[in-house]
Amino acid sequence: MSPNSAGMKRLHDLRLKLGEISDQLERGPRQVAARKQIIDRKKVELEAQRTRLKQMKVGADQKNLQLKSSESRIYDLNGKLNIAANQREYEALRSQIAADTMSKSVLEDEILEAFEMVDAAQRDIKNVELDIATSETEVNTLTASVQAKEAGLKEQAAAIQVEVAEAEKILPPDVIPQYRRLIAAYGADALAPVVNRSCSQCYVALTAQLLVELRSGSVKFCTCGRLMYSADQAN
Repeated sequence: MSPNSAGMKRLHDLRLKLGEISDQLERGPRQVAARKQIIDRKKVELEAQRTRLKQMKVGADQKNLQLKSSESRIYDLNGKLNIAANQREYEALRSQIAADTMSKSVLEDEILEAFEMVDAAQRDIKNVELDIATSETEVNTLTASVQAKEAGLKEQAAAIQVEVAEAEKILPPDVIPQYRRLIAAYGADALAPVVNRSCSQCYVALTAQLLVELRSGSVKFCTCGRLMYSADQAN
């Protein structure tokens, strides 16, 4: 391997390390943000559940009022039954009392069901509240962990940046502008070692002449745009 190829390999390795550290620096905040989004969605659903619970309670209260009104009506009908003027009126009152009593029974069942739904909704809300509290604790722990690692990762990145700047001195001045554009677009993948006589990024086979030039230390760009280097004299 020529000194130039060795230098290009070192530059590539440093870029790969820098990319890994950058990924770690970005990954932590992304994880925190994703967890917070999940919590926010849970909070929105929690408010929706609370709204539904209020509506259930209002509905249950209205049925209770209907029940009291029904009981009062039956009581009044029973009073009228005792002073019915004739048999026909008596039978009419009895029929009305029977119908109202049946309606009252149905209403009582509906009220019981409504209160059971209210109880179930309250339990669900408590479970969601507990889930949110647990998730928030986990996010706080994750945030603290990410922040604790961040300073060390930034220090490593800064040290590698110094090494990268030194390693980049191997590049000819006329190559630097395109190299910078490639780094901005592809990161460490802007550089491509030649593997099995082909570009390791696009797998295009290289001509014998191009292989010779690379092995001699020339800097060449592949047709895919990557900056190639000979990683091994056996290529």
